[in-house]
Amino acid sequence: MSSCKSSKTVLIGVDGGTFALLDPLMGDGVMPNLNHLIKRGVRAPLVSTAHPLTPPAWTTLMTGRTPGNHGVYDFIRVDCTTDPPSYTLANASDVKCETLWSMATRQGCKVTCLNFPMMFPAPRLEGANIIPGYVPWSYLARAVYPRELYARIRERQGFNAKELATDWQQERQAVQGLAEDNLEDWVQFHLVRERRWFEILKFLMEEEPAELTAVLYDGTDRIQHLCYHLIDKQTAGRYGSPASLRARDLALQYYRELDGFIGEMIAAAGPEATIVVASDHGFALAGDRIFYANTWLAENGYLRWRDDAPIDSDSRVALDENTEVGTLFDWSQTKAFAFSSSSNAIHIRKARGPGEPGVTADEYPQFRDALVRKLLEVRDPQTGERMITRVMTRDEVFPGISGEQAPDLTIVLADLGFLSVLRADASIKPRPMPYATHHPDGIFIAAGPGLRCNARVEPLSINDITPILLYSLGLPLSPELEGRVPESIYESGHLDAHPVRFAEGEAIGRVDAQGDLETLSPEAEAQIRERLKALGYL
Repeated sequence: MSSCKSSKTVLIGVDGGTFALLDPLMGDGVMPNLNHLIKRGVRAPLVSTAHPLTPPAWTTLMTGRTPGNHGVYDFIRVDCTTDPPSYTLANASDVKCETLWSMATRQGCKVTCLNFPMMFPAPRLEGANIIPGYVPWSYLARAVYPRELYARIRERQGFNAKELATDWQQERQAVQGLAEDNLEDWVQFHLVRERRWFEILKFLMEEEPAELTAVLYDGTDRIQHLCYHLIDKQTAGRYGSPASLRARDLALQYYRELDGFIGEMIAAAGPEATIVVASDHGFALAGDRIFYANTWLAENGYLRWRDDAPIDSDSRVALDENTEVGTLFDWSQTKAFAFSSSSNAIHIRKARGPGEPGVTADEYPQFRDALVRKLLEVRDPQTGERMITRVMTRDEVFPGISGEQAPDLTIVLADLGFLSVLRADASIKPRPMPYATHHPDGIFIAAGPGLRCNARVEPLSINDITPILLYSLGLPLSPELEGRVPESIYESGHLDAHPVRFAEGEAIGRVDAQGDLETLSPEAEAQIRERLKALGYL
C-alpha cells in the first residue's frame, strides 16, 4: 500500500543554476514563471559538495549522502591499485547507497526520473520511469527502464534519439571554449536538446502521472561554460560583435524556453503540488590563468613525463584527441598525478611493495603534508597572488564508508576554475578566451503546501534536498540521511503540526537493484570519454 500522499511533488533540476544570472533575467522579464514561483515560495542559496562538480553533487542531491558515503567523486573512478594507476567511467554501480528514486518507489510512490547522471545502468524500480543522462544516443534503448518505455517514446511523432542525447562531434569542438562565431550553433544545439527532454517529460506527466516527477535540464551548464560572459550584464557590454550579439540573443531565448517549460510543468502538476527547483552548483567567470597541475608536479619532482609527451601550446585543460593523459607519464618515476581536470584532484601513487614506484604507507603522511604545503605556495608569476587557496585532504572532506576511494588531495583554485592535466612549458599560462566555471553556491526555490511565501532564507545544504522531497511525499526519512528538513523554509508551526517521521531498521549502505547490470560497450564508453573531453573534464 502506498505511503505517498495524493498531491504531487516535482523536482526541476537546473544544472549550474545561479542566482547571479537568474535574478537579472527575471528582472528583465526573461523568466516570468520562475519569478512568480519565487514570489509565492521560498528561496535560498544551495551549498554544493566540497568540490562542486556534476556527478558527486547530483548524486548527493538524489541520495541525501555526502560523497564519502555515496562513493562518487568525478566522472571517472580512479584505481590506484593497478600498475600503472588507471581509471574507468563512473556509473550507477558506483553509487553505494540508496537513491531518492528507490526510497520513494519501495514505499509505493510512482516516480519519473529523466536525465540525471549516475543512473546507468538504470535500476529496476517497480513503479518508476527512468531515462538516464550521459548515455550515447545509440544506447538509449538499453538505458531506459522499463525497456518498453523507449518504444513508446520512439513512436511519438518527431522523436529523434540523436537530438535527445549528445552530438559527440559538436561537443568535441568545444574542448576549451569556442570562438564567438561558433557559439550560436552551440546554443542552438542545446535549445533543441532541451525541447526533446521536455516533450518526453510532458508526455509522461500526461500519460503516466507520478507522485514524484524529476527532470534535469543541463543545457544551462553547457551554455554558461562558454557564454556566461555574454549573458552576465557586468561583462556583456564588452562583446559587441555581430556573432556575440547573435549568441547572446539565442542564449536568452534558451532561458525563455526553459522558463516556459517550468511554467508548463507547474501547471501540469496542479495547484496543490510542491515544486522544487534546485541546482548541483552555481557558476562564475573563471580567471585569466590556467594552472597546469601535472606540469607543476613534474617541475617539483613528483611526476616525470615520457620523452615523447607533447607540449601544449594552445592553453588547454585536457586532451581533445583519443589519448589518455596517463599514457604521457613515465610511471617508473611518478609519485603524484592528476587524471582529470574536472575533479581538481591529485592522486598519490601507492607503492605496491618495497622498491616499487610510488609512496609507501610509512612515507605517505609526510609526503602528503609536504605536497600540500608546496601547493599552497604556488603564486601567479605576474600578480604574485596565490593560485591555490585550499588543498583538501581525503580525510578532511570525504569521510564515510566510501572515503578510501576518494582522491588524496582536492585543490581549490583562487578563481574556482579547473586545473589542466597537460604538459606545458610553464605551470601557469594565460587563458585564451572567456570561460566560466563552477561556484559552490547553487539555487533552491520551492513553493507548495506549508512552504513560506515570498521568503529568503539562509543557505541550505545540497544534502537537504532528498529529506525535503521525502517529507513532501509524506514518507519517513531514513536515519542515515545526512541532510535535514529545514524549519526555515516552512510556515511557522508547520513542522509541529506535520512532524518529520523517521523510518526504523533501514539498512545502512543499501544500494539500488541494478537489474541485469547492463554495461557499455568499449565503443560507447569511448564516446562518453570524448564527450567529457569536449567539455574540458578529462
